[in-house]
Amino acid sequence: MTFDLRRVSLSVVRELCEAHHGYRSAGGLAVEAFAVFEDGRAVAGYAWQPPPPGASASVCPEEPGAVLGLSRMVAVPRSERFLRHVSKPLRVQMKTLIDRTRWPVLVTYSDEGQGHTGYVYKCSGWTATTRRAASVSVDASGARASRYSNGQTGGRALIRQGSTVIQRWEHWVCERGQAGAWMAMHGWQRTPTGKVWKSGNQAMTWTKQMPLTNAARRGQR
Repeated sequence: MTFDLRRVSLSVVRELCEAHHGYRSAGGLAVEAFAVFEDGRAVAGYAWQPPPPGASASVCPEEPGAVLGLSRMVAVPRSERFLRHVSKPLRVQMKTLIDRTRWPVLVTYSDEGQGHTGYVYKCSGWTATTRRAASVSVDASGARASRYSNGQTGGRALIRQGSTVIQRWEHWVCERGQAGAWMAMHGWQRTPTGKVWKSGNQAMTWTKQMPLTNAARRGQR
């Protein structure tokens, strides 16, 4: 079947998460957010954001800035939607809607404590990598929360609530170890923003220039 997949604001995904996701939350930022609509109602949602710096470096040590994380995937109960496979809209996002020249490495996680096996990720072409035990924390409302939020670690009061097992999944469009070269080949480079962090370091951002020519690529080898 076809489906109506749209770019949306994070608030659309957040509303779905609050009602139907085990974590009851969706974070405060998203680089990309998508939803599947049926009869004007969002029935599935997806939110993407860069992972915390340490997680990005663990996935892609040669270029942590190449990593984009699927931070939330949520859907209403199957009895309330025609969409049978949430993996199909996910594949469309991975293949055509997310700029894979900018984000050659995708990462997401399945939480075994929530009863998730990662089946959707298997169906959409992800590869299972590391598996680890992790502590579980919630905020005052009982919503699942991370110690890392909005670029800071440990900036809010959380309540420890047991532990779980987390399986990491990755999807690469380039060879491992080549993410930085892949981005450069497609014209991406870091440029100064004009701002300076409290540490004194120059703040940088990614901008896209003209992609390298074949001759330039050969010269970099």
